[in-house]
Amino acid sequence: MVAPTGGSKDKEAPNCIEHFHQIIKNKKHESKLTYVFDERIQEHKFVGNFYISPPLNGVSHKIKGNVLEIIIKDSISPNLHYEVSFGNCIKDLTEGNILTEFIDEIYTFNKEINLHPLEVFLQNSLINEDEKDHWILLYNSEIPDSLVFKTTPNYVSKSASGYFVFNNIIDGSYKVVSLSGDDYTYHEDEIISFSDKVIVAGADTTIDLFTFNPLYKIDSTEIVKDTIKTEGGNLTLKSDFSGNIIVQLMKGNKVILQEIFKNTTDFRLKNIKTGEYTIRAFQDENENGYWDTGGFMEKKQAEKSYHYYEKITIRSNWDLELDWFIVE
Repeated sequence: MVAPTGGSKDKEAPNCIEHFHQIIKNKKHESKLTYVFDERIQEHKFVGNFYISPPLNGVSHKIKGNVLEIIIKDSISPNLHYEVSFGNCIKDLTEGNILTEFIDEIYTFNKEINLHPLEVFLQNSLINEDEKDHWILLYNSEIPDSLVFKTTPNYVSKSASGYFVFNNIIDGSYKVVSLSGDDYTYHEDEIISFSDKVIVAGADTTIDLFTFNPLYKIDSTEIVKDTIKTEGGNLTLKSDFSGNIIVQLMKGNKVILQEIFKNTTDFRLKNIKTGEYTIRAFQDENENGYWDTGGFMEKKQAEKSYHYYEKITIRSNWDLELDWFIVE
């Protein structure tokens, strides 16, 4: 005879089985959203993940057993369509399984308003990786740049794996920016991005944003200067790059070899030590020999980098030829 095992381990996130919207038209303009789950729940990084878009003031929450209540002490406009997101905000009480995605809607009372979608793709300018858990913020285009990051945005979302889609934008034109912090205000050393163009709802349906750290400075340890000449292999890249191009061979985040090329689409790097590398290239617009970050107030985008899609192997006394064409 053996003691009972208690069954298999619970690996499922909490599941919402009922939800209620109670819109109270009183002097306090108070509304309550109630969500009932199939098990007892607790908070998980609620601050920094929860949002309502368009944003509302006076929002609080409480959890009791298997019930989450969102209390809103603000007027809900009949001419807007709201989305409520608490993905990554709660987990079950016993095993800590996190509810990663959950978006609810507060339907508007005016069914005649036009709602438009906007897909946003968010990628790091320097390392070409998708940005996760960054705020994407939309502001009325009439807001001065000096007040962006200092006022409440018109719409908000949080990127998941470098992508998000707004589904509830009303007619108008908007500035689009992103932030890496917990709130909608820029703090020192945060990663940001912005669009060079104003987005017109309905006409513009997709936008690409490339993030950068405005305070980023080149760390000299990132570039390894190897002055010892050894026999190795050669690399020739045939591409459609134009202008002043810097090509870097890298191991991890270390630049092992860097060459500058002007007005050519064929890049030849010689006497490369044998080994495995990744390749990065960027347009050196100011011809200073380094990758330059951007600045929001100066309306300067970071120099965009390109990464070859796979690692390469350099062999001794071997010429490697590659085609590298960029599809925008």
